Amino acid sequence: MKSSYLSLSLLSALLCSQPVAAICDAKYTSIAAIQGSGDSSPLLAQQLITQGVVTAVVYPGSQAAGIMLRATQADSTAAAAGLFIADREAAAIYRPGQLLQVSGTVAEINQLTSLAQVSEIKLCGETTTVQPVVLRLPLPAEQSWERLEGTLLRFEQTLTVNDTYSLGRYGEITLADKRLLITTEMMAPGKEAATLSAVQQHRHMLVLDDGSDQQNPDPVHFGETLLTATNTLRVGDTVSKIEGVLLQDERGYRLLPTQKPHFHAANPRPAAPQAKPAKALRIASFNVLNYFNGSGQSPAFPTRRGATSPAELARQQAKIVSALVAMDADIIGLLEVENNGYSQQGALANLTVALNKVAAKPYRFIITTEQPGSDAIKVALLYRPSAVSVEGKAAMLLAKPFDWGSRPPLAQSFRHLASNKLVTVSINHFKSKGSCPKDITDANADQQDGQACWNALRVSSAKALSDWLATQPTGVSTDKQLILGDLNAYRLEDPVTALEQRNWHYLSAADGSQYSYVYRGRTGSLDHALASPALAAQLHNMQHWAINADEPVLLDYNVEFKNDSQQQQLYAPTPYRSSDHDPLIATFQF
Repeated sequence: MKSSYLSLSLLSALLCSQPVAAICDAKYTSIAAIQGSGDSSPLLAQQLITQGVVTAVVYPGSQAAGIMLRATQADSTAAAAGLFIADREAAAIYRPGQLLQVSGTVAEINQLTSLAQVSEIKLCGETTTVQPVVLRLPLPAEQSWERLEGTLLRFEQTLTVNDTYSLGRYGEITLADKRLLITTEMMAPGKEAATLSAVQQHRHMLVLDDGSDQQNPDPVHFGETLLTATNTLRVGDTVSKIEGVLLQDERGYRLLPTQKPHFHAANPRPAAPQAKPAKALRIASFNVLNYFNGSGQSPAFPTRRGATSPAELARQQAKIVSALVAMDADIIGLLEVENNGYSQQGALANLTVALNKVAAKPYRFIITTEQPGSDAIKVALLYRPSAVSVEGKAAMLLAKPFDWGSRPPLAQSFRHLASNKLVTVSINHFKSKGSCPKDITDANADQQDGQACWNALRVSSAKALSDWLATQPTGVSTDKQLILGDLNAYRLEDPVTALEQRNWHYLSAADGSQYSYVYRGRTGSLDHALASPALAAQLHNMQHWAINADEPVLLDYNVEFKNDSQQQQLYAPTPYRSSDHDPLIATFQF
């Protein structure tokens, strides 16, 4: 396999002969003038001559190959300015440190200022070793990525992995100077939160490319390490010795390394949740990311949202079951289960049967008398008869605002056998932040306050849920009630705040470090547990078990874009990347 890194001497061993230095023109257009100060070159489409020093060979051996030039020290403007020379032949001939004169036409190639249609290249001479510009994140206020385009950069600080979503497709990871939180996880929604989010995106974050233009690389490396199901790269891991050339394309700015960065496993996988004390009551919620078995549709596969084949379903099921068993919960709220009934052929029964084949103590699922809404997915409850008994009736709220968008909540009361206490559990899944129609003009439109769209619907869902639980809908009167699930709102957003204002106590991890989701390089919690005062007083511990959000999506059950070898190498029937959300686990002692 060819190296996916840009090397400062990569091609020298392959060259039969080197070009001979020539006398170059004294007059030329500087690289800084070509770059200009805006987002695109002010000399676009002009034919001209420029001079610069080769800093790196870009995407060697590919259709996109070329070389990067930086301005000469002789130029009166900053020598950091860079320019891409879109010429595959030049990439095979020239090497870093050489001074070149290039004739061509100014172009913006995938938003990268370049010289294309190259008509002539002259070697003007050799220079000393190219020295990178030393930079730190966050990007200084007086600096911009546009001004640094094409520059050889070095980061002497250790950076933190904030996202691995594109690792499998493009060989990219997102780095930042620290682990970045969703702004509404740490401050109230509003203009300040929205502004900080933009600052994070543009000044704290940088994409580290693998230096290859190949999509779906095989194998997938990070540094010297091969990604496998057991050898992972997690959000929160760190990277040092980062040096490379800054490029831009339609996906934004990215750094193509000129040397292999060093990766450090600073955020190792948690082996298991905290142990449950004897006679404690453990309640969990888990978004199982579209667990569909296709029952009731013809043909069953591909399912509407989940597995595309029986083999994929088996892989998905094995990972989910391993996570459910390890949680050791007495009551489990499930989200994103296929809404195809309670028969033995349905998805919920299918998953419960698989779970009971390996669980030390078997589970049952709650059956409602009403159809759980019209959405393709539903919420569900599992329980262990060895730990709790079912009390009262299963209740669902199907009226507005749960007739569309937010899935109808399910509530059930249980008696904890070890303490004889009655607890009512409500599992919930509010409307997501996505799918924002352009024609929305009411309060559900994105208010640019950091909460995205459908926030008004989520707030009304939170208020209606609280009012409904106050009526003791299961027919069992108890002061110990629990709201849990995916509220699709971060910690300080309006829906969570609305519940707290109604005297629901937010359950937090003792050390305050909790999150369940990573989105576009920012970390936060969409999954929450809020308890009535009487139940909150009995909390032993609360945790998000970090098995999913930090893991590369490439390690999930899907087989798309993976050859036979990768389907084996990147998969294991373990809890890690069994979903995109981390499970939430709350343990109570009475």
